[in-house]
Amino acid sequence: MKNIIEIQNLTVEYKIKEGLVHALTGVELHIQKGEAIAIVGESGCGKSTLASALINLVALNAVKSGTVKINDMEILSAGKKVLENIRGKEIGIIFQEAGAALNPVFTVKEQIEETITAHFGKLEKPELEKRGLALLEETGLNDRERIYKAYPHQLSGGQQQRVMIAIALSCNPEILIADEPTTALDVTVQAQIMALLKKLKKDRNLTLILITHDLHLAVDMAQRIVVMYAGEIVEEGKISQEKDAMHPYSRALFELIPDINAEARDFKIIPGEVPDMTTKENKCRFFGRCATAKPKCGTMHPEYEKVKEGHAVRCFYPVKD
Repeated sequence: MKNIIEIQNLTVEYKIKEGLVHALTGVELHIQKGEAIAIVGESGCGKSTLASALINLVALNAVKSGTVKINDMEILSAGKKVLENIRGKEIGIIFQEAGAALNPVFTVKEQIEETITAHFGKLEKPELEKRGLALLEETGLNDRERIYKAYPHQLSGGQQQRVMIAIALSCNPEILIADEPTTALDVTVQAQIMALLKKLKKDRNLTLILITHDLHLAVDMAQRIVVMYAGEIVEEGKISQEKDAMHPYSRALFELIPDINAEARDFKIIPGEVPDMTTKENKCRFFGRCATAKPKCGTMHPEYEKVKEGHAVRCFYPVKD
């Protein structure tokens, strides 16, 4: 099957007074058309930077290298007009915390219709409203007439997120990036939003990229999981349970999930801290926190290598049950 996204040796560094923050280093990732993948890892591991790089929307102080191709079109070197066409038509993105992403001084109607006209030109008002209301209906909003005329602050968190999804889908993109789509939502609403994303993916044959720190969501939504740590991909493959994971960090993430059947109420943690992202050392970036590390791990940086069909790991000693 054709790759709709091809990322090769992607590196993103942010300029700061102290030097550079190495947000992404040498990322290699290929995503097939219609696939659902999840990118998981702790806060600060580079997940959102990777999502932003896909549409070349990184901060102005970023230094980028490598290649990002969407349908064989290079993104990082694309001009403003090309990017404006890609953002929305090729890729839709659901940002974290819809309440912060939506413009508080414009109604839902204005924000949806502005997105449509920006890409398809001026349409007749009845046609615009018809499209907008259809999008709200598709995202499961029943009181769509009221919501269409409402301001974001007049909506609940779940309603705001559905509006955000409607805007992301308003230009019929092939790819949908969902960046922590359940942030600040209660558990019941989280489940509803994830069920909606599943339905939309199937109905629209979307290529779905879920950015999350929640392995429960990742396993439930994705055909393939990409695990990131300290700006690198450390594992990728079909991981549906702990024994499928081969990198010690991936295993540790599974162990953090509380077991409701366990008697003890102690929560497991990964000891230590994420390494300083302003420095690069010739060692495994997980070395200081890894329970199975050996001397070699502290003196050499492991390559990202295929260990079996459809599964790659950045580790000298991958776990094999």
